[in-house]
Amino acid sequence: MKHGMILLGLTSVMLVSCKMADVRTNYMHSSTSIDDERKGRQLLEASVEAMGYNALPELDAYEVTAYFDWRLPWSLMPVNSLPGAKRNEIRFRFRPDSFDGQVEYLEGRKKGAVYGLQSWETYKIKDNSPVLRNDKRRSWGLATFHYILESPYRLLNADIITYAGETTFEGKEYDLVFVTWERPEPHKEHDHWLLYINKETKFIDLSNLTIRDFFAPFPPKLAEGTARFIAREKAKSGIYFPSNLVIQLLDPKKEKKHIYRVTFKEYEFNSFDVSDLNPMNNLKRYNDEKPGK
Repeated sequence: MKHGMILLGLTSVMLVSCKMADVRTNYMHSSTSIDDERKGRQLLEASVEAMGYNALPELDAYEVTAYFDWRLPWSLMPVNSLPGAKRNEIRFRFRPDSFDGQVEYLEGRKKGAVYGLQSWETYKIKDNSPVLRNDKRRSWGLATFHYILESPYRLLNADIITYAGETTFEGKEYDLVFVTWERPEPHKEHDHWLLYINKETKFIDLSNLTIRDFFAPFPPKLAEGTARFIAREKAKSGIYFPSNLVIQLLDPKKEKKHIYRVTFKEYEFNSFDVSDLNPMNNLKRYNDEKPGK
C-alpha cells in the first residue's frame, strides 16, 4: 500500500508539470563576462585529459558488463529502457564516438538474446542474422548508456560550452560547466548538460541533464535527471570509465535517493571485430550525430 501511494503521488505530480526542464544556473542568467565560454571549454578539456578520455579515439571497440539494480517504486513503473536487465547481468558492446552498439543478456529469461542499434535502426540477432525491430525502448537505452559512458569526450563537440559558476556538494567544491546545442534556452531538439567538475581531481562527479526524447511520454518539467558517478576506475585503455553510477530524478541528491544503480565491470578493448556492430549493409553511417540534427 505504501508503494502504491507513492506511485499515485508521483503520477499526480507528473500530470501537472508542463514547463520544460532547464538546468541553467543563476550565474548564467546574471553573468556578463565575455570569458565564460573560453573558461568553460578549458575546464572541460582539462577534465577530459585528467580522466584519460583523450585515448577514446584510439579505440576501435570496447565492451563492458553492466548490472542494473532498481529501487521501489520505480521498478514497478514502465520506465526501464532495457527490459529483462533488472538484476540480471548484461554485456554492452560499443563503437566509440558513435551510436552503434549491442546488448547481450547474460542472465535471466532473455539469456543469450542480442539486440543492437546500427545507424539508428534497432535489430535483434536471430539465427545469426539481424532482424529489424520497432523497439524504441532498447534504442533509447543503448544510445543513452553509450553516450553517458563517453560523455566527457563527446560533449566537446557541442555547440555551446560555457562556465556556469561554482558550487559545493556534499563537502566538495565544483566548477560548473553548461553544455548544449544550437541555443542555450530550453528546446525540445537538444538536451542541457550541467557538469560538476571536481576542483581537486578535475573529474566529472555529477552530470545534471535534461531528457528531451525519452521513449515514453513524460512531463517536460520532470524530464530532468542526474547521473552521479559514484566511482570511476582506470581501465586498461587509460580511461577512468564509470564503475558505479546512480541515476536520480531532477537535481543532485544524496546517493541513496536514486531511481536505480548501475555497476560496470570487466571493460575490454578491441576484444571483438568492430564490424560485428554493423551487421546490416547499405545503411548510412552515423558517428556522433543523429538523423536530422
